[in-house]
Amino acid sequence: MKMDSKILLKLIGIRIKELRENNNLSQLQLANEVDLSKTHLGRIERAESNVTVETLNRIAVFFNVPITFFFETKKST
Repeated sequence: MKMDSKILLKLIGIRIKELRENNNLSQLQLANEVDLSKTHLGRIERAESNVTVETLNRIAVFFNVPITFFFETKKST
C-alpha cells in the first residue's frame, strides 16, 4: 500500500506520542533518553519535521518495540 509522506509522518508522530504518553513520559524526558532536543521531538510528534531511521531506531529500542511499530495502523475489530 502506497502512503503519502505527510500521512506517514503524521502516523509516526502519533505512534511516538502514544508510546510516550502510555509510559507517562514528558517530551523532555523522552528527548533526553533518545538524545534529541525537546523541540525536535515535539516537531516530530506534530509531523512538522522528518525523522531519521536512526532516531526511530533509538526510540524503538528505548520502548522495546520493533521499528515497524511506527508504521502500523490500528485495525478495527
